[in-house]
Amino acid sequence: MTSPLLKVTNLSKQFCTGFKWFKRQHYQALEPISFELGRGETLAIVGEVGSGKSTLARILVGAEQRTSGEIVFEDESLGSRDLKQRCRLIRMIFQDPNTSLNPKLTIGDLLDEPLRFNTELNVAERRKQVIETLRKVGLLPEHADFYPHMISEGQKQRVAVARALMLNPKIIIADEALTALDLSVRSQIINLLLKLQKDLGLSYIFVSHNLSIIRHISDKVMVLKNGELVEKAPTEQLFTNPQHEYTQKLIFEQTQRLQSR
Repeated sequence: MTSPLLKVTNLSKQFCTGFKWFKRQHYQALEPISFELGRGETLAIVGEVGSGKSTLARILVGAEQRTSGEIVFEDESLGSRDLKQRCRLIRMIFQDPNTSLNPKLTIGDLLDEPLRFNTELNVAERRKQVIETLRKVGLLPEHADFYPHMISEGQKQRVAVARALMLNPKIIIADEALTALDLSVRSQIINLLLKLQKDLGLSYIFVSHNLSIIRHISDKVMVLKNGELVEKAPTEQLFTNPQHEYTQKLIFEQTQRLQSR
């Protein structure tokens, strides 16, 4: 049996909220959570605001420190790798490209940044990789000379995908990356992500509250509530036979929203 690409064991997160009677007070944002992600697999993390799903994503990508637990990537603890190694392995696509893309930089410069700080490639080699990556996400080489405000919302999200691809990662985490897009653009980005997964063997972790998207693209789903993992199952099993009342509630509310349209 092949080992998982990513194995997370008893991962938790506490935030300090201050002091009371000289004792440090904590907020438990994430209860101990364990899961695995296979190669070429898509895991969805769902839950309402405050469920801990974005905190989990930020810990996995290295933007937040964990309080306890272990993250193992290809049988090696991520704690033993430095941040530069880690950011090559796991990359993130953020929800709003308007805030994640620096408006003062051209698309080419935005894509060049990860290469400049994390590789030994020269200028010509970096430029070649930028152009190749733009093509992978359905953009033109000349888009490298555009600024973010000169392209459409859908094209901005393609740039965000391209930026996540620049260091040839094995896992991409999408934190509500499709939520703000209109339906037609969302479909285009989903199709792009599925094609990239097939072509490059990527594994995805999708953080979302949109169950329709999750059901379409994921292999398995984890449901979080108030920082606690309440259910974990293959996608179709979870949607057709949800076990936890909170999961049942989420699916019922999604069904009601779709019927009211």
